[in-house]
Amino acid sequence: MRDSTILITGADGYIGHNLCALLKETASDGRIVGVDRKGASAGALCINLLEKKDVADLIGELRPDYIFHLAGVIYSKDWEAHYKGNVETTIHIFEAVKGSGLKTRVIIPGSAAEYGRISADDLPITERQTPNPVSPYGVAKVWQTTVTRYYATNGVDALTGRIFNVIGKGMPEGLSIGAFAGQLKKIKDGELPPKLTVGNLKPRRDFIDVIDVCNGLIALAEKGKRGEIYNICSGKSVSIEEVLTRMIKTSGLDIQVVSDPARRKDADIEDIFGTHEKLSGDTGWMPVVPLDSSIDSIVRDL
Repeated sequence: MRDSTILITGADGYIGHNLCALLKETASDGRIVGVDRKGASAGALCINLLEKKDVADLIGELRPDYIFHLAGVIYSKDWEAHYKGNVETTIHIFEAVKGSGLKTRVIIPGSAAEYGRISADDLPITERQTPNPVSPYGVAKVWQTTVTRYYATNGVDALTGRIFNVIGKGMPEGLSIGAFAGQLKKIKDGELPPKLTVGNLKPRRDFIDVIDVCNGLIALAEKGKRGEIYNICSGKSVSIEEVLTRMIKTSGLDIQVVSDPARRKDADIEDIFGTHEKLSGDTGWMPVVPLDSSIDSIVRDL
């Protein structure tokens, strides 16, 4: 990706700002442009991706070699918000690339939420698995992936990386592990009593460090095949309870874990993990950050 112009939407998001930082190290001779609805908070351009003309003008002027479209809606139950934030913005980007005649490669972040509830017989999940989402976000990401495959068959160099459960330093509190970290920090700072409130800790998830995720996206940009879907995952599952236990142990705090029924999800999935065989085979990418290292980085940042 050297000597390339790289556009990153959602540059102030969790994956976005980590990807920007990584690319500034690995593609330092390239031009990296971040876009975020907040703009200045990340030193990024403030662009509304729902404005079709603004998107077309940006891409026509910038003429990027690569676009990582990381902007989107996650924490909402509003169907319209999910459609606009995840699907409509994607269509605007593809239309702008197609209309400009550029050979831009567009990398779309899919999600394990697209797979949803899966039978134990179907684990580990391959990219051939039929989606069965159980949340509005999962449904919206299936729509986004479908749109991506449509444009890939109609002249746009696009592909999807389905990201499993991201973990690492600075996680947002909208994610369960990030919420645990937020409570641990408040307990450590004396803002909360030594009681950590949780939902269902039994589900098992495929946790993948944010740095491995970013390297996976870069690998797809460089070597992924147009129109394909790739799992970005660790290849194994760990219970949320085990992760929390390790976090508490690493923190050195004496904490009581308290179950709160209000924190339980309506349609929780017992176990989900994927295989990264396709991604590794096509690009050589492998996850390299151990889960313990991810947990250490979270706790050290408290």
